[in-house]
Amino acid sequence: MNLAEDGDACRLLQRQASRQEAARQVLDVLQPLERWQRFGEPRLCGAAAYGLLVVPDIDIEIYGDLRVESGFALLAAWAKDPAVRRALFINAVGEADAGLGWELRYHHQGVPWAVQMWLLAGDYDGPRSADLVGPMRSALDDVTRAAILRLKEALVERGAAYRSIDVYRAVLDHGVESVEEYDRWCRSYSSTGLINWRPAPSR
Repeated sequence: MNLAEDGDACRLLQRQASRQEAARQVLDVLQPLERWQRFGEPRLCGAAAYGLLVVPDIDIEIYGDLRVESGFALLAAWAKDPAVRRALFINAVGEADAGLGWELRYHHQGVPWAVQMWLLAGDYDGPRSADLVGPMRSALDDVTRAAILRLKEALVERGAAYRSIDVYRAVLDHGVESVEEYDRWCRSYSSTGLINWRPAPSR
C-alpha cells in the first residue's frame, strides 16, 4: 500500500502510532513488565503488542506461581501514584482463565488507561495471549493493519461491543472490510470464551 496515495490509511496508522507512544509512556512510568519479573515471566500482549491500539488498554500476562500476595505487593507501590485512580483484583483461579488478575486505571495526559495484568501458572496449558503476539506480527502488513484499525474505530464510534480477536479473524481470515460485513460475519463466526486461533503469515 502506498500511504502517500491512501490518506485515510495513513491517518489510521498515525493515530495508532500516537496511541502506541502514549502506551509506551504509561509503561515507562508504571514499569509493570520490570516489576513483575520478581514473580514470574511477564509478557506484553494484545493490541499494544500488535500495533493495533484503538482504546487505551494495555494487556500483560505473567507466568509464575499463583500467589495473591505477589500482585498486591506491587499494587502497594502503584497506589501511591496520584495518577492511579482505581485498582481492581479478580480471582478467577476456579474459572476457565485459571488465573489472578489486577487492573490499574492510570490517567495519562487526561486519558484513563486500563493496565490489565493477568497472572497465570507457569505450566498453564490454555490459550496464552502471549503466544499470539509472534503470529499476529507476522500476519500483519500496512493493508491489514489499516483495515483492522478502521473496523475497530468504527465499532468504537458506534458503541458496539466486540471481541478484538473476532475482528482480527474477520479481517485476516475472511477479508472483512466494513462494519456491515463484520455484522454479517459475526452471525456465522463470532466466538465466545477462550479461543485458540492463529493467523496465517503475511505473504
